[in-house]
Amino acid sequence: PADAARPLLPDTEPVSLLDPTGTPLPARTDYPEPAVDLLRELYRRMVVGRRFDIQATALTKQGRLAVYPSSRGQEACQVGAMLAVRDTDWVFPTYRESMALVSRGLDPIEVLTLLRGDWHCGYDPAARRTAPQCTPLATQCVHAAGLAYGEAHQGRDTVALAFIGDGATSEGDFHEGINFAAVFKAPVVYFVQNNRYAISVPLSRQTAAPSLAYKGVGYGVPSEQVDGDDPVAVLAVLTRAVEHA
Repeated sequence: PADAARPLLPDTEPVSLLDPTGTPLPARTDYPEPAVDLLRELYRRMVVGRRFDIQATALTKQGRLAVYPSSRGQEACQVGAMLAVRDTDWVFPTYRESMALVSRGLDPIEVLTLLRGDWHCGYDPAARRTAPQCTPLATQCVHAAGLAYGEAHQGRDTVALAFIGDGATSEGDFHEGINFAAVFKAPVVYFVQNNRYAISVPLSRQTAAPSLAYKGVGYGVPSEQVDGDDPVAVLAVLTRAVEHA
């Protein structure tokens, strides 16, 4: 019999469409390169995102923000993911996704409201289809699964994209959320950004798996690895993931 797990397995190496110098790699049929105008917009948003991140970091050092978890170095993930989802889809960010929210079109002042210590998140989650930035690790995995299931149950074409870090994959909420989504066919994409160090714990103390992408296989969820420094690959892989969801 055919191996049912085979279609769920990620590539052994992260998907890349650019080399470290920015030179295009040979084209792939499974992940075609996005259109040129979309790539220009991707680059524009990355530049804006980097500038926003620098300014927010400065405001924190000046005492004008209570805290600001920087996204510096993760521009490809933050912006590529936002270009992959539609305006009608929902986004569930962590505390580190401020750059992603700005890329989604939220007012930077509203994005920073929560991080200056206010009692609310600064924007209307329902109107922007963007959940408040989540500080507790992985709780947004359950929220995303529940919302996506509810939307599908009501016949709406809505995908939920949940950002999580490598440390969040060690939390129970991650496993409960992804298992629920798989069993009930909830249209969710879980985007794990692995920077190899969850606050104070290295990846080697988080998991013995060859890659965090393999965690989806145990729940019947197709998974993929992607080079998080390659914005073109991130956009291509996330676009296909959203289409699949």
